[in-house]
Amino acid sequence: MKSFLTSKFIKYIQSIVIDEKLSEIAIITGANISKLVDNISGNFDSLNVYNKINDFCGSAEIYFIFPDVNFTFEEIGLVKNAYSQKLIIFSFKNINEDLLKLGLVKEFSEKDLCCHSYNLKTYNIKRDWNNPKGWANPENFNKYRW
Repeated sequence: MKSFLTSKFIKYIQSIVIDEKLSEIAIITGANISKLVDNISGNFDSLNVYNKINDFCGSAEIYFIFPDVNFTFEEIGLVKNAYSQKLIIFSFKNINEDLLKLGLVKEFSEKDLCCHSYNLKTYNIKRDWNNPKGWANPENFNKYRW
């Protein structure tokens, strides 16, 4: 398996950690990430590293899933719905269509590395029409039993 922990990759992770002002980070990988941790240390309060997605994973502000991890889409749904509101997945193969079905957005695709993200706060933006005044026949509210 090719190494994905390049200086460009580390800088990308570092920029996310700094820009988002994260306090709790979870990373799922089997790789040695000591160089990455050295570069991002001091910018967060808590870091948990797991080697696979399982029942022992805890909640965190953001989850990073690195490309050396084999996962199922059910496991991605579990992380997205139960463990974290922000999720970033890196993969060596293009699984764009399957991740789009789960609500993830493609961030970039370079050579063999693809990146997808999910952020609950920006996933479903508030729309002006989504209120009681925007629904059918608001003038009949409280006049008739529906």
